[in-house]
Amino acid sequence: MELAGLKRAFRKAVVAAALLITGCGSNASPQQATSAAVNIDPAALIATITASLQQSTARELAGWEWSRFVSSFGSLLTGKKFNLQLQKVTYSSTGANGSTQTLTGLLILPVGSDGTKPAVPILMYQHGTETFRQFSPSQFLAHQDRPADYPEVMVAASIAANGYAVAMADYEGMGDNTSLQPYLVGTPLATQVIDMLKASRDIIASINSTCAWNNQLFLLGYSEGGYVTMTTARELQLRHAGEFTITASAPLSGPYDVSGVMRGVMLSDNPFKAPFFLPFVLTAYNYAYGGRTELFSPAVSMKPPFSTTLPPLFAGTTESDRINEAMGMSYNPVQLIVPKSILTQQFMDHLGNVSSPVVTILVENDAYRGWAPTSPMRLIHHPNDELVPFANSQVAFNAFSTAGAKSVVSLMPEAAVVDVSGNPVQTVHFGAAFPELSDGWKFLDGFKK
Repeated sequence: MELAGLKRAFRKAVVAAALLITGCGSNASPQQATSAAVNIDPAALIATITASLQQSTARELAGWEWSRFVSSFGSLLTGKKFNLQLQKVTYSSTGANGSTQTLTGLLILPVGSDGTKPAVPILMYQHGTETFRQFSPSQFLAHQDRPADYPEVMVAASIAANGYAVAMADYEGMGDNTSLQPYLVGTPLATQVIDMLKASRDIIASINSTCAWNNQLFLLGYSEGGYVTMTTARELQLRHAGEFTITASAPLSGPYDVSGVMRGVMLSDNPFKAPFFLPFVLTAYNYAYGGRTELFSPAVSMKPPFSTTLPPLFAGTTESDRINEAMGMSYNPVQLIVPKSILTQQFMDHLGNVSSPVVTILVENDAYRGWAPTSPMRLIHHPNDELVPFANSQVAFNAFSTAGAKSVVSLMPEAAVVDVSGNPVQTVHFGAAFPELSDGWKFLDGFKK
């Protein structure tokens, strides 16, 4: 998960740079549609980020560390091999409650300088936790002067500029979709990513595409995006092997062990820097499983007044730090809270009982259960991650190794030094994001044709 709302402080520091923008047409199949495409010079993006680093508030941000972006990805933009074409993709998929949903995503394509179509891999980039719909990847197209609101789009653009077609699903409840988010509901999220993959493949195959697909497929994601990357790899391997073959994947710092490690975080007595994740899970699981059990409903799982005040905050219009404050956390002065303080005793009893229907559903959403990768997978995780503990990756790696996949799955502790001692709300989880994404991409790039 990511403390997404902390990005708001950085928005004041963004200095608009001139983007090379022109409208382009696109051919889309009847299954999906695209907005008018936008052409962008990657050098303009790094100019904006570099300029904003000169602002004092940027250095004080307790969230994404943009100096690490410059060191990790800046050279990919300044030394770009291609210009970029960005477009919003609208496509049909299945919601977590089984309904048909119209979803959106962002597709970033490389543009050759000589008019030829480069043959490139597709890289599916799964974004991390975000409660605020405006920060969905596809919404960058409407806010191009504020790239700091879209750090993972900047990463995706850096990768695309080096010869990848990068597709980012917004997820249900994000982008143009106003349903609830299925946060950490594994199969629906994977299905929505795969449907975005299909739509992107069809667009790339169209006559107006700037590139062609070389049939390589990569998966990358951090935090919740790491979780979705792993569940997407599972669904592709088990249910779509006749249509897609994964070249390699890199799930990074994800909460893969929902029923074990993350259940322990939910039941912990320790104060937490991002408590909003707990009601986010409850709201999502009530949406996805409300027809099966009422145990995740606000009336059963949350104490009053939280049972009435918190659920509306997950409608996509509230930043996560505002949700933290609604739970009782304070930023000035800083006062952390214990996430489970919002829970009813009845729900805590269910969480603590491995035979409970609550835990059964959590087990069903563990990303590593019931399969073992057959294509190269690199797990990367910072050992000191305080929001999504390293044990998530260790459990997944151990399970895959026991299942016979040790020859293709590896686990790498992130070595970047992240010092959070000077800020009581800054997190290792956030500080490690850009270095891990860089390491993950370099692993994938080693397989590129």
